[in-house]
Amino acid sequence: MSAFLNRLRKRKKHLGKWARRWPTQAYRVYDRDIPDYPWSVDVYHDAIFLQEYPKYHTDIVARKKQREEVIAALMEVFGLARADIFMRTRSRQAGTNQYERSHEKGSERRVKEGDHTFLVNLEEYIDTGLFLDHRNLRREVARRVGSMPGTPRMLNLFCYTGAFSVWAARAGAHTTSVDLSNTYLDWTRRNLEANQINPQQHILSRSDILRWLPREVELGRSYDVIVLDPPTFSRSKKMERDLDIQRDHPLLITHCLSLLSPQGVLFFSTNFRDFELAPKISARALEISHQTVPDDFRKGIHRAWEFCSPI
Repeated sequence: MSAFLNRLRKRKKHLGKWARRWPTQAYRVYDRDIPDYPWSVDVYHDAIFLQEYPKYHTDIVARKKQREEVIAALMEVFGLARADIFMRTRSRQAGTNQYERSHEKGSERRVKEGDHTFLVNLEEYIDTGLFLDHRNLRREVARRVGSMPGTPRMLNLFCYTGAFSVWAARAGAHTTSVDLSNTYLDWTRRNLEANQINPQQHILSRSDILRWLPREVELGRSYDVIVLDPPTFSRSKKMERDLDIQRDHPLLITHCLSLLSPQGVLFFSTNFRDFELAPKISARALEISHQTVPDDFRKGIHRAWEFCSPI
C-alpha cells in the first residue's frame, strides 16, 4: 500500500502544477502505474472519479480490501470526504451503444477546462461527459478555427456532449453537432448554455451518421473544420446497421473529405487499440497523436490524424 500512496502523492504534486499551468480542473493523476494496483484516478475539481480494472484481480475478497485501501489513500492525499469519491468498475464493453447508463442517479458538477465550463456527471453514466484525453485536440480545433477568416463552419460528428463544439463556438465558429442520442444532444445544448453560447444559433442534429453523411454530401454542404471521433463499435435499433470503426472508417473519412472546404481540415481520432488506417486513406493523413495525447495520459490512449486535402 505504501508504494501506491507514495506514487499518488508524487503524481498529485507533479500533475497538480501541470494542470494549473494548462489550465484544467479535470485530469488523470494515476493510471495503473503499479501493476498490483489496477486503477485509474481522475480529478474533477473537488471530486475524484475512480475506475477499477477487475481483470487484473480475480480474488473478490482481495479486490474489496484493496478498494477500501485505495479510497482511504485518496481521502488522505486529496483531503476529500468519502462522498466526493465516485467509483466505477471498468470492463471491455460488448453492448449495444457507445454510452451506457449505470445504476446510479447522480447530479451534475461543473469543471473548467481553459476558459470553458463543462457539465460532468460522476454517478449516472459509465463515462462522465468529458473525455479528458481529447483535451489537447479540443484546444487545437479552437486554434484552427481562430486562424480562419470570417465565421468558419465546424462539424462535430459523434459529438457526445459537445465539448469540441463548445471550444469551436467560443473561438468563433458556427457549429453543427450530430449524434444519435437525444440525451447527449441535450447535454451538448446545456454545455453551450453554460458557456454563454446560444444553442439556437448552432445546429444540433439527432441522426444516424452513416446515413446523415452521404445526404450531406449530396446536398453539397461545406465545412471548414470537421471532427470525427467515432466509437469503436456501436449498435442501436435507431441505426440502419451497426458501426465498426475498423471496417467503416474509410467510408466515413471519404465522406468527410468530400465535405471539406478548400482550406479546411479534418481531425479523425479513435481509441481502438488495434486500429489500422486503411492504405488508401493513410496516403492523405498526417498522424498527430504525439501532439494530441496529453501529459496526464499514457501513450496509446488514442490515435489522431489530420487531413487537409479534399479528395
